[in-house]
Amino acid sequence: MSMIGQLLTGRYLILEKLGAGGFSETYLARDKYLPRHPLCVVKCLKLPLHSTISLETAHRLFETEAHLLEQFGRHHHQIPTLFAYSQEQDSTYLVQEYIEGENFSTWLSQGKRFTQKAAIALLLEMLPILNYIHSHRVIHRDITPSNLICRRRDSKVVLIDFGAAYCLPETESSMQPDTELPLEIGTPGYMPDEQRLGMAQTNSDLYGLGILVIHLLTGVDPRQFKQDLISGELDWQRYLQPSSVSSELLAILNRMVRSRVGDRYQQASEVLTDLQALPAAQRFRQKGTSQRSWVQQMVLPASTMLLIGAIASQAFKGTMGGWFSDYGQQAKSALTQLEQRFLPQSDGHLTMLREMSIKSGVERVLIAPNNQVMVTAGADHVLRLWSLPSGRRIKTLVGYKAPVTTLAISQNSKLLVSGREDGTLQLWDAASGKFLKTFKGHQKSVTAIAISPDLQTLVSSSSKDRTLRQWNLKTGALLQTLNLPQADVTAITYGATSNTLITASRGFCKAAPCANRQLQVWDLRTGKIHRTFSGHTDTIVGLQLVNDHTLISFGKDRGLMWDLNREALVQVLPEASANPILISRCNRNIMTVHSNGSIRTWIPQSGNLVMRETGTLEHPANVAFSPDHDYLVTWNANKRVSFWQINHEAIH
Repeated sequence: MSMIGQLLTGRYLILEKLGAGGFSETYLARDKYLPRHPLCVVKCLKLPLHSTISLETAHRLFETEAHLLEQFGRHHHQIPTLFAYSQEQDSTYLVQEYIEGENFSTWLSQGKRFTQKAAIALLLEMLPILNYIHSHRVIHRDITPSNLICRRRDSKVVLIDFGAAYCLPETESSMQPDTELPLEIGTPGYMPDEQRLGMAQTNSDLYGLGILVIHLLTGVDPRQFKQDLISGELDWQRYLQPSSVSSELLAILNRMVRSRVGDRYQQASEVLTDLQALPAAQRFRQKGTSQRSWVQQMVLPASTMLLIGAIASQAFKGTMGGWFSDYGQQAKSALTQLEQRFLPQSDGHLTMLREMSIKSGVERVLIAPNNQVMVTAGADHVLRLWSLPSGRRIKTLVGYKAPVTTLAISQNSKLLVSGREDGTLQLWDAASGKFLKTFKGHQKSVTAIAISPDLQTLVSSSSKDRTLRQWNLKTGALLQTLNLPQADVTAITYGATSNTLITASRGFCKAAPCANRQLQVWDLRTGKIHRTFSGHTDTIVGLQLVNDHTLISFGKDRGLMWDLNREALVQVLPEASANPILISRCNRNIMTVHSNGSIRTWIPQSGNLVMRETGTLEHPANVAFSPDHDYLVTWNANKRVSFWQINHEAIH
């Protein structure tokens, strides 16, 4: 009986059959409950007449798949999300996210082959996904071209079909052969010997991924590979075109597909470490090289296949409510995205992990010290809290029309303060997004905020009314107003204690309007300036306290290091320290992002700060570092937030 046209639970309209597996059938459907009736995928439990799988085992596998999609889909953007799971008397089905794109079996069907760069790119996309599911003691057991989809909207690779997945016991000692399942759970050619025997390991997935990449490189079905009679290893290399793959990548792939479990890589992270050391991987974003040009050279044959396959397989959908009314143009756009985004960008120092679209735009971005929450201030004047590392939106903080001009989070990550153009400040609970109170007192835009180390007070500045105001965080009361009538405050930080405040100012005088770039050290108990430092020739844009007595001030001219105890300038940083748009310090180093997009790390050596080039960003508008400087978040005009990993070994 055909399911086409059926309306499951009065909600999911079945449109067409997508495929069938060992114990299920998959359909494309529309959700009639939601606006615009979005597409979804319905997977129904259905055993063939002569199936070797028992109904009890099929139910268990089906339920496991639903559980894993519900668990992983909510937290990983390259695994589909579960929408519904239903188990009734005569039917069992799950409803999951529809991934618009093409799977890699389409590419193979056109007889094209991957280049080495495309193979490295795919490995860099897939290994973090496997590392994620393996960290939850789950083995996918069916890593095949048909289960990897290149998503059209962002060209990310999505891992689908957890129908064969297996959850490892909590302890290795309790692991037993999977005797309830057929011996060959998986796809012939893509599963190693131990998986055929019902004893799959996490590195069985690494074997499957290695075989998949080899299939894409050679164009040869892996069932045609023969085992060497002496070594027992596959003879796949003879199908390669001469000099198409480096000896280093060959060594990695060979180790991924060793016949013996112990001879293989044990974890996905081990493969990533060796892969990222390859010269080809490190040259993905060589300075002065057009990314688009080499991506075109690398994936254009495959992406052309994608375009042809997409048009052929989707042409008949033109009657479905105008779903693809201009499919040719959309496919061309997808091709362009693929050429621009298929490879993770890397220069040895930075590796792009993921991107996330925020349609409202981002004017400010900040990561909490606990590395679990990211805050964005949108062009729509709305604050949003995001969970890290999943990128899931936690809360939207609305209610204020004035633009956000500055943000600050307390050291314990519990308090968030936003300053606005209308002179107000808002205090929020950073964990729940609950609004706590508003501070009013400034007449003009708030330019800088600092929260005291003891979490008792808050200091804010306004360059327009040229005042500093100290507030009680608990009560919202104004404690004191500090005046700098002849200067604008450009940066603020607390000193070693909550009674010491350090400000940077830009003075004004008719005789020398560009002079008087100074630092002030305040004693907040008296409300007086204790000490003034001069040395900068241009605006000071940031302050970083290195330890109890060492301060670095970064200006448009360059950075200067001060000894607060000796009240003296102790070091002038190189000109490369000039023009930072972001400064961040952790126990390891100081990092700066500059107006030209360069990222620099300042490492203490022999009492001096030594600079290391860390990477280059294209037109960074807003930037944030994680507290440990392992990750970087950037935003630019393409309305996408990019998450980068920083390779500190390459820096040192």
